[in-house]
Amino acid sequence: MPLDLIYEARSTSLHHGALPEFLEQIASGEYPGLHQPGGEVLRVMGTIIGAPETDVLRVTTFKDISAWEASVADYTRSSLVESESVRLMRPIAERPLAQIPDEHRRNFYGYRRFHVDPSDLVEVVDTSENGVWPRIEQQDARILGLWQTVGSAYPLEVTLLTGYHSPTHWESTRVWTGRPDNISDAEWESSRKRRDRRAALTRSQWVHLMRNFTFGPRND
Repeated sequence: MPLDLIYEARSTSLHHGALPEFLEQIASGEYPGLHQPGGEVLRVMGTIIGAPETDVLRVTTFKDISAWEASVADYTRSSLVESESVRLMRPIAERPLAQIPDEHRRNFYGYRRFHVDPSDLVEVVDTSENGVWPRIEQQDARILGLWQTVGSAYPLEVTLLTGYHSPTHWESTRVWTGRPDNISDAEWESSRKRRDRRAALTRSQWVHLMRNFTFGPRND
């Protein structure tokens, strides 16, 4: 995975009642600004738990910061938008993959943002990659990616996107549901300890459960 990749997380609040038209335009590829010059859309998602359903998130990959800057001048904002904000992120772990296999796609995503001390970032990545992720992927979830927000801030903001088949599937991967039959006691204990350690390093966090939206191809 190239280290200079930049990911744009575009959070949009749509006007009340605009979601059906938004979904139609996204599915056809006609939504203004969907495919930005020099960018590749990774996911488009809508909130089902944690925020109004009119809150949507679009994550787009750019080869570097210059490519993103060039796209800004040509960006067209849809008339369906009530408000919009952008965060730039850089990958900090083994996910996202450079090419994401189709079998990694899921219908729902946990969108988690949490704050950590910068000095703890390496350990946060380690506890995720070597503790939490192997366990939940054995439960058929798939990690889409882990990112750090670009810029200087304290504490540091980290973003995690994890795919699930359904809200029930998401709930079944929570530690409080107990050890699944296909995971050994040793694997469960190792995962639990690392999960607890990551939680201890987390200053604050919030989670939205989102559903994946199918988006159409470029029409240019």
